[in-house]
Amino acid sequence: MLITTSRKPSQRTRTFCRGLERALDAHVVNRGKMSLRDVFLKAKEMEKDRVAVVSERDGNPNGIEIYHHGELFISLQLTVDFSLPKGSMNKDKIHLRCEVDELTTLAPKIFPIPLEDSKKPSDQNLVIIRSSMKKSIPLVEFFDKNGQATGPRIYLQGWKLTGDDDT
Repeated sequence: MLITTSRKPSQRTRTFCRGLERALDAHVVNRGKMSLRDVFLKAKEMEKDRVAVVSERDGNPNGIEIYHHGELFISLQLTVDFSLPKGSMNKDKIHLRCEVDELTTLAPKIFPIPLEDSKKPSDQNLVIIRSSMKKSIPLVEFFDKNGQATGPRIYLQGWKLTGDDDT
């Protein structure tokens, strides 16, 4: 996955993108004056089939549009918690666990990483999507190579598939 931002992102948005890069098998590209077409060409050059464009509001990341082969696939509305420490994940061993029924089929399409082997559950190098204890919305958390929670923590406020109604 190639991750980029609006043309003049805030420091918090750049930090969020670097956090995603650290946690996922992804690469961040500073957009600068590149058009979206140029971003897609860069992704193709880097052999990445997904592009995530992070948007912001009032200097904070608030959304991600995910494109697959240049076509908008899904728009995510989110809030981000930066309070967790930065950890290191082994990107070759990263896996995904989704505990939110309505996202079970979408999660592997959003995050291009393998699903967890249900016979060998592990909290190491893990991306988990579950319901938030404080709010009744999905929460995306990352666990490093030592099984410790690492940032960023993402609250999914909503999502919209291309051509579908809001979910």
